[in-house]
Amino acid sequence: MIVTPNEYWEDRTKGNGAQPVEIKLAMVEAVTPEGKPIIRFVGESVASQKKYVHLKSYTPEVGDMVMLINNVIQGGWQSVK
Repeated sequence: MIVTPNEYWEDRTKGNGAQPVEIKLAMVEAVTPEGKPIIRFVGESVASQKKYVHLKSYTPEVGDMVMLINNVIQGGWQSVK
């Protein structure tokens, strides 16, 4: 059986009162003049209109794949083209 990332973290947090961790993958479609990434989640065809925050150490670039943990972009990597 293959377990999704959310199922894995839900199992890990049962019984200790911790909130489940939500993990999502997305691609940076554009970057605003303020440096905010506009992202499209994997499996979706339209970019999100929500402005997501990211770690200070990460500078978003168009084409980056990013991982969001609890709706915060943790960092990115260039996808293989």
